[in-house]
Amino acid sequence: MAKPYLVSQSIEHPEKNRCVDIVQQQDGKYRFQEWRRDIEDTSGWILLFDSQPVVFESEAAAMSAATLRCNWSRKDSGLL
Repeated sequence: MAKPYLVSQSIEHPEKNRCVDIVQQQDGKYRFQEWRRDIEDTSGWILLFDSQPVVFESEAAAMSAATLRCNWSRKDSGLL
């Protein structure tokens, strides 16, 4: 069964312990998710935040909101 969404972008922190996914939903709108993982924890990525029910009309708008929420991902940090 196919997922009801598509991850259009995934931005990972250089330390490989955080990432932001920009998600395109079936209705064509976007949201973002912030994830983290601990190297010593083998359970994988843990969802920290999902912008849903807030959704965005464009990928750029979701990315802009993600950079406000996730200060480690801001352009001045060199990640975006």
